[in-house]
Amino acid sequence: MSNKKVFEEFSKLVQKKSSELAQEVTEKQNEKYPEMQSISNDLLTMREELVKLFGESFVLGDEERRKNFKAWGKKAGTQCATLNASLEEMLNEFPEYRTIIGELLKTHAKEHELSIDGFYDMLNILETDIGDVTCYFSLPFVDYQADQLKNSKEALFELSVPVIPISDEIAVLPLVGDIDTSRAKLMLEKALEKSAKLKVNYFILDLSGVPIIDTYVAQIIFQLIDSLELIGVKAKVTGMTPDIVQTVVNLGIDFQKIQTYSSLKQAINTIHGRETSKTV
Repeated sequence: MSNKKVFEEFSKLVQKKSSELAQEVTEKQNEKYPEMQSISNDLLTMREELVKLFGESFVLGDEERRKNFKAWGKKAGTQCATLNASLEEMLNEFPEYRTIIGELLKTHAKEHELSIDGFYDMLNILETDIGDVTCYFSLPFVDYQADQLKNSKEALFELSVPVIPISDEIAVLPLVGDIDTSRAKLMLEKALEKSAKLKVNYFILDLSGVPIIDTYVAQIIFQLIDSLELIGVKAKVTGMTPDIVQTVVNLGIDFQKIQTYSSLKQAINTIHGRETSKTV
């Protein structure tokens, strides 16, 4: 029997046994990673599709094989990431295909007295396929997780600038921790956006949880206050600690035009006409 015929028959054999081989991989993975049993049914379908691709690859050209594995890797990599499977668990799975299909290949080659060159060619196809699958699966998996991490960071970052309405006319932005360039820009953006949306008359920036500010942050505060005034919102600053006051003085930053108060309570009372403003 010619090598081409042996390749074709082996291709059909692997595809025919795709469900059985996929189940064998599933059992091995569940044994190694019991936590994966909850998503076994979802993974079983993808594994069966992959086994069929391995089978088809023995009668396809290099370009078509890579195209098929790339399409599978994109779909399966993304899906496995959404199932919360770990990349380590999934990558440790691919050698199982090499072992299981390799044993089937060895038996098939012996039965058909395949030449050493022919066996090497078939084994080389399988090894190449394993490498391609590993690559094409990993890329979308990593991209998906990177996007999720980015979205989580952005959501957490926005939570670091919480504009809180405390009445129909007053909104407060209580800041805690260091204010870097990115956070200062976000503070300006969110303060204007929320003030306009809430239609408040007063905006209070509370710095009692901020250890220190620099010239750039001070400039952003000035810019914020000027911008708020342009949309008809009166801004006040509260909670300036002694360290911040000392920094303001040392840097020569002029806060005289900004209404500042020692506490949030004092600023609110002033708005209600119960106290007078105190500036730095």
